[in-house]
Amino acid sequence: MKSIVVTIYCTCWCMLTICAQPTAGTYSKHHQRLFTALQNQAALSWLKATTIGVNTERRFSLNALSIHTLAIAFPTHSGTFAGFLKQTGFRAYHEQLLGLAYSHNVGGKCSAGMQVNYLNTSTLGYGSTHSLTAEAGTLLQITPQLFAGVHAFNPVNTPALPVILSAGLGYEASESCLFSTALIQQEGLPPAFKVMCEYAFIPQFLMELDWCNDPLQRNMAVSFELKKLFIKVYAAHHPQLGFSPGATIIWQV
Repeated sequence: MKSIVVTIYCTCWCMLTICAQPTAGTYSKHHQRLFTALQNQAALSWLKATTIGVNTERRFSLNALSIHTLAIAFPTHSGTFAGFLKQTGFRAYHEQLLGLAYSHNVGGKCSAGMQVNYLNTSTLGYGSTHSLTAEAGTLLQITPQLFAGVHAFNPVNTPALPVILSAGLGYEASESCLFSTALIQQEGLPPAFKVMCEYAFIPQFLMELDWCNDPLQRNMAVSFELKKLFIKVYAAHHPQLGFSPGATIIWQV
């Protein structure tokens, strides 16, 4: 029974961290938004104003695997500070994750950031467990249009949590078009490769597409930007497990 609990623990943790895997804007400077920047904390320093956002996603259309996230970022002269609260689960199993992040520019073309995470897990009949871990990343502007980044989740190898390493490139073909690729290595799993694209048909309307080979998954998103308000609706599709719909609302103060 203990091994079953551990398996559930690791599986649900992966549900929490899968949202942190790179999306199109992760490896860019001019396509960054709040939740994109939280996928690599180094990008937080490229946010221009205090920003608040909420995100909700129903993994594989199951209410028990719904993920809800509240996030906020504060740019200052000393760097950008951010925090978020994420939760998922149901009556028999529930997780809450609190993260505090900081990012700072290292010169005009490079930034670095880190985040500390506190995870509280409650399992019916087994009580609660608590974990601390960290993550960190860097982003580099190689040319005016080409960007590169690396990110490490749980580099301290906290027990029962996976170590996830990612690296990627982003190419801003124009102000309205971004192409990105990423390589993701999670401990105990084969490497995964992602190809991503974001295109703005008009400044207020964007579309995002991405494809991942392992697990085989296709994502599609449409976004609307109205002055300080950003709204995004998306869906990911897994060939065996089905669709995972989600939505994001971001307000720039």
